[in-house]
Amino acid sequence: MVFAADVEGRLRSELERLARDKRPIAEINREIGARAEALGLTRPSYARVRQIVLEIRDRVEIPSWGELLVDVDLRLRSPMVLLDKLGGTWEMDEDAGLKGRLRGNG
Repeated sequence: MVFAADVEGRLRSELERLARDKRPIAEINREIGARAEALGLTRPSYARVRQIVLEIRDRVEIPSWGELLVDVDLRLRSPMVLLDKLGGTWEMDEDAGLKGRLRGNG
């Protein structure tokens, strides 16, 4: 009996790249499955691919210092964001993280 593979290494990084696109999870699953087979790996299950994609999409992306400095320099963001980052008080969407809790992931 063959069980669904855990998603690691190159396959995981490819899945993370695809998850950032707003493509349907089923399409991402088909592409990851084909890549896994091409690499000689067992295809991950749809449920595992779906779980990983939803986790990636629910992450709160906090920009790096470099991104913030460039944005402030180009006047795309207020200089106050530097203080927010320094103080660890990064402003998030009102419902950030709620989606995972509603699905039972958090």
